[in-house]
Amino acid sequence: MQKMAIRILASDLDGTLLNEESRISAKTAKAVKRAQKAGIRFIAVTGRAWNTAHPIFQEAEIKADYILLNGAEFRTSSGAIMYQETIEKNLAEIIVNYLSTTGIDFEVNTNKGDFSTDTKVCQTALEIQDFEKIWNQNPKILKFFIFSDQSIVIEKVKKYLKDWQGISVTSSAAWNVEITAKAAEKGRMLKRAAQFYQSSEDEVMVFGDGENDETMFREFRHSRAVGNAVPVIRKIAEKVIESNRKNGVAKEINQIIGGLQDGIF
Repeated sequence: MQKMAIRILASDLDGTLLNEESRISAKTAKAVKRAQKAGIRFIAVTGRAWNTAHPIFQEAEIKADYILLNGAEFRTSSGAIMYQETIEKNLAEIIVNYLSTTGIDFEVNTNKGDFSTDTKVCQTALEIQDFEKIWNQNPKILKFFIFSDQSIVIEKVKKYLKDWQGISVTSSAAWNVEITAKAAEKGRMLKRAAQFYQSSEDEVMVFGDGENDETMFREFRHSRAVGNAVPVIRKIAEKVIESNRKNGVAKEINQIIGGLQDGIF
């Protein structure tokens, strides 16, 4: 297989790089480290926040850069914030008021911490008790994560918010809706990260599985959809690889760097 001139590997986490236990498998960790040793930079591109993404890589003993909260932040491996896109406070207050009328549960990610109406689902967040106290801290609003086990409710909220100006609306699964600033998209922030590292778009390869990965797949030609990806991602991908359960990303990385073939992986 001809080697590709790839300088940056950028991968979604849940459903893509991570296995069914939401961890980086030993085979995947080995492949990522091998790529880094070969001089290829690795960027995790996720809907997660720093405090839930970074520990995963610490456990696997991998130093990675991060595009977090669906493109709201770009951080180096040390956690230093390079770029950040926030939702305007007035708009965030309107969103909160709307969500409160629906009774749907949600989490809001801010630079002052994460807050949720259901801390059983969002276990790392603080319980929302009084929004005025949150607003009085003058927080930077980075992302809203809306969730429900009622698909009809999710679709209704998503359809309503799609028409709003100043925000980007997407999902990482059928049971959630994710809101960031309009400029905060995975693909858009990854382009900025590539420029930061003086890499061209053709030197970047992206991996993903969900709707919130679509902007990456449309911005970058070298795209890999894992076998468990949603139809739209599989359709627009340059190539479909094996699923996250079968270490699809690891196998593709090894092939890219002239490594082991599937049969002896």
